[in-house]
Amino acid sequence: MKAAVLEQWKSLSVRQVSDPEPAAGEALIQVGLTGICGSDVHIFNGDLPIARTPVIPGHEFMGTIAGLRDENAAGLAVGQRVAVHPLVSCGACVACKRGQPHVCAKLVVIGVNRDGAFAEYVSVPAERLIPLDDDLPDEVAALAEPFAVGYHACRRAGLCPGERVLVIGGGPIGLFAAIVARRLGAVDIGLTEPVAARRDFAESHGFAAFDPLRESCLSDLAAHSGGEGFDIVIETSGVDAGINAAVEAAAPRARIVSLGFPAERFARYNVAFGIMKELSFIGSRVYPREEFSETVQLLTEAVRAGDIAFDRLVMDVRGLDDLERSILGVAGGKERGKILIRPV
Repeated sequence: MKAAVLEQWKSLSVRQVSDPEPAAGEALIQVGLTGICGSDVHIFNGDLPIARTPVIPGHEFMGTIAGLRDENAAGLAVGQRVAVHPLVSCGACVACKRGQPHVCAKLVVIGVNRDGAFAEYVSVPAERLIPLDDDLPDEVAALAEPFAVGYHACRRAGLCPGERVLVIGGGPIGLFAAIVARRLGAVDIGLTEPVAARRDFAESHGFAAFDPLRESCLSDLAAHSGGEGFDIVIETSGVDAGINAAVEAAAPRARIVSLGFPAERFARYNVAFGIMKELSFIGSRVYPREEFSETVQLLTEAVRAGDIAFDRLVMDVRGLDDLERSILGVAGGKERGKILIRPV
């Protein structure tokens, strides 16, 4: 099969490799579409500690079941379209025993430290497959993984209808988190983003976008919230300025959900504000399987309702030969929305 192999950091080659052979309990998936994520940039550059080489990247994907090694896989059949929950946990660590396998101490991520979906075929555990309804388009199904990141952040925040939400960072994850928050009933949703094209893109989706580099940004955010601050702040940038803006813009007793990794793994923020406002700081890492499944259902319902402009969220669909230039484009902030790769 044709696949994009990360031979070593910053060295990606598209070539013929052997087809994967599913182990017991696994399914062979003919890949339909795979999204490029900011994490793929870190994997390409060697900045993600759990990544390895050589590896076939690609963890945001959907496809069709081409083979099943588990004949008793309930609700699954060859020829069925599926989204793939790309996390494989050990089942034995503290997190797994507590029913939180998505924060497994030995978490394996398909496309990070196990071959993924920038290829014609990929082998995955059958239990990771989420069947898709016929009216959910492939292009939307391929967005399930990044939308699940935003969905989990909103769930971690305990978002309730009528609450104000601020999203720090207007890349795809930030935008998708804002879209999910709106669908869950949030109001007065604001988004900060230094890149003008991304701000314009967020505004085209109905969000109030603010430039964090402007001196008036914090006062503009205060005015947007009626002077009360935001009940929930979802921080996706991972930079000190973003985290400090979250603390300053938060309402008293607000919840700040962090899912943007700082480049140095450490960040500085105004601890006094955190104490004086009694803020809650909440980490958010990927998503449990049930929330991934709920995200697929949310996307299906949104397609039926026509209340999310999915056609404008996907910037382009390209081939495997365009993968490296596309990753570099994402790294340079040149892509406003999602780039999908069709391997065949």
